[in-house]
Amino acid sequence: MFSLNEKMYLLKVLKSRKTKSWLGLAKKDPVHDKLVEKLEQMVRNEQVNKEHL
Repeated sequence: MFSLNEKMYLLKVLKSRKTKSWLGLAKKDPVHDKLVEKLEQMVRNEQVNKEHL
């Protein structure tokens, strides 16, 4: 398992990652967006749970 800080770092790296392509014609892998969404949800859940415990 990753710690909250590690998840937040991964999320920041994934969000800042740009597709390397000529003139921006290449698309990101659909897994990229799914992973970003899941990490955002995991971070939110962990922050909420931390407040209630």
